[in-house]
Amino acid sequence: MPVASDAKRGLISSVTVVEAPAAQRPVLDHLLQLYKYDFSEFAPIGSPYGEVDEEGGFAYPGLERYWQESGRIPLLIRANDRLAGFVLVHQWSALERPLDYGVAEFFVLRKYRRARVGARAALLVFRRYPGRWEVPVAWYNPPAQAFWRKVTEEAAPGKVEEIAGDRKRGAGPVECFMTAARQSAMVFTRCAASTVTYPSARSSRNNAGLRAEGGP
Repeated sequence: MPVASDAKRGLISSVTVVEAPAAQRPVLDHLLQLYKYDFSEFAPIGSPYGEVDEEGGFAYPGLERYWQESGRIPLLIRANDRLAGFVLVHQWSALERPLDYGVAEFFVLRKYRRARVGARAALLVFRRYPGRWEVPVAWYNPPAQAFWRKVTEEAAPGKVEEIAGDRKRGAGPVECFMTAARQSAMVFTRCAASTVTYPSARSSRNNAGLRAEGGP
């Protein structure tokens, strides 16, 4: 089987990104704990970032809004059909300017990061939801800044504008770009000797809206 063969060679045959229904909120809750734990490595001492509550968990207030409000999209990432991470998309601008979509949070399990699962998943999202994008990146996370500069340039070659945060809505750099509509909701392309799947989804406008420094 192709997937088994690719697995033996350390390759990921398919990367998919699908919208998470409300029934899968517990899955997002669990993945958010892993994500915020990873993120705590970069949080400065003395800052409110990277702290746990008195029960030993990381808080993420407002997650329920992703199933209650238009303009918010909770997405799950799968690699070879295994759960590999998540993306939270919203319509909040770190620069207080018009946009179609922004990356609020983005996480990929460590075992999949060197297989370009993160980059491939991000490209899936950018191409599935065409329009004006912002990716605000935490100022204290240099690896995430390098990742997003590379991926956004791949999504919109030569058309990415990086703007410094104003320290009111965000202190880190904000990657700004636009993606164009695809001819079909299902596209297949070769990437690192493997197939990346762009899954179909419900119409984007009513669905829409290493961490982006997030907003509400």
